[in-house]
Amino acid sequence: MKSRVIALSAISAAFVALFLTLGAYIEFIDIITVIVASVFIVLPMYEHSYLGSVLAYLAGGAIAFLFSGANIFTLVFPSYFLYFGIVPILNRAVKEKNFNKTVWFVIKFVWFAAMCVLLVFYYLKVMEIPLDFTFDVFGKEYDLSSLENIEAIFWSVFALTAVIFFLVYDKFLKVSQVYVDKVLSRIIKR
Repeated sequence: MKSRVIALSAISAAFVALFLTLGAYIEFIDIITVIVASVFIVLPMYEHSYLGSVLAYLAGGAIAFLFSGANIFTLVFPSYFLYFGIVPILNRAVKEKNFNKTVWFVIKFVWFAAMCVLLVFYYLKVMEIPLDFTFDVFGKEYDLSSLENIEAIFWSVFALTAVIFFLVYDKFLKVSQVYVDKVLSRIIKR
């Protein structure tokens, strides 16, 4: 590996570790930090180094997991390792290999849906975290558990939100990869 690739990989892993650790400690920004961490994975790709990106993905995630005290209750690590960390690398590979964009989009969508189902199963069944329909908004508590078909409504809203989130994240990832390349082209001269 060239010294530039090693430096970009180390910087990438450091930023990934920083943001994932923040997400593990600050619950209400957990998914945002995972998204931001996924942007930094592509830094070594500027030098066309898949190995550098994969090492940054693994090292950054492992360091953050250790810094968080091996916190298995957070959403950060399963979502990062199952989807958000690896998809930026695969996006770049698909783009460079001229893979069918529609097929890749469908694969990503099914993969994202499977990750959502797996995470819901993990937290509700394995970790036995109860699904509660009581919400606190500005100090006022609302109990929706007495509503008819509340579970069906909840899962429908969850599915719709997941689809919208996937579409926004996919577009964000494409735009951020272009932006990262532009910024790096100004900093690193080939």
